[in-house]
Amino acid sequence: MTRPKARMKLGTHLIGSPPWRSLPHGVVVYGEWDPKDRTTYYWEEWELLGYENTDFWVEYDHYTRKVTLYRPVEVHEHLDPTQLREGQQLVVTIAGQQHPITVGEVGVGTIKHLDGAFTYDLQKGQEVAYAEVHGNGFTLSVEKFDERVLDVYQGTVLDTAGQKAHFGKRVAPSHVRPTAVLVVIGVLAAALVNVVDASGSEECTPRTVVAADGTTTTEQDCRRRSVFGTGGGGLGK
Repeated sequence: MTRPKARMKLGTHLIGSPPWRSLPHGVVVYGEWDPKDRTTYYWEEWELLGYENTDFWVEYDHYTRKVTLYRPVEVHEHLDPTQLREGQQLVVTIAGQQHPITVGEVGVGTIKHLDGAFTYDLQKGQEVAYAEVHGNGFTLSVEKFDERVLDVYQGTVLDTAGQKAHFGKRVAPSHVRPTAVLVVIGVLAAALVNVVDASGSEECTPRTVVAADGTTTTEQDCRRRSVFGTGGGGLGK
């Protein structure tokens, strides 16, 4: 559960439609315990170096299976995720324009796994506070790594077409449901039975039976013969 699942590899370039060309630099997997569901939810974040040396992140949520691209954005207001509450309404200023926002999810994720290099000083077991806020047509993610590092990113959910445009391929892992696997196994088993059934033929030999009173009857003694041979094991000459 704590290993990365996205179809990306550290040090291997992702080449999408021009001008998209990025390099996975590091990956971190977070876990957060939900006392209501009594479940630990996991998500992973890949730090990518962009085509203009822009630092951005790609998140893959292990529960929702969504892929989200996060670009750094400057917000005039000071947003501290540890001070925000769900449902809280605020106004933020981005590029000189004011936007009303509503605080959605807030919480604290714990680093369960990390690999590669980062522009931050990250350690396994470290807690990172976060908040997700929603505006009209956009989403902001606020992350507080420690008292010195507090970043704001603007997120865009990428469907399969968006992933291929940015990275040249679908980075979300394929997901095959168990029911689909059972259906395929059932179809293959039925096909195998039909093949085996069609591969044999019956040979019938007339057999005369004499009763105690001297009357005779004729019966058919039939046995099934496989076209693959008599069924003896091993290789023969």
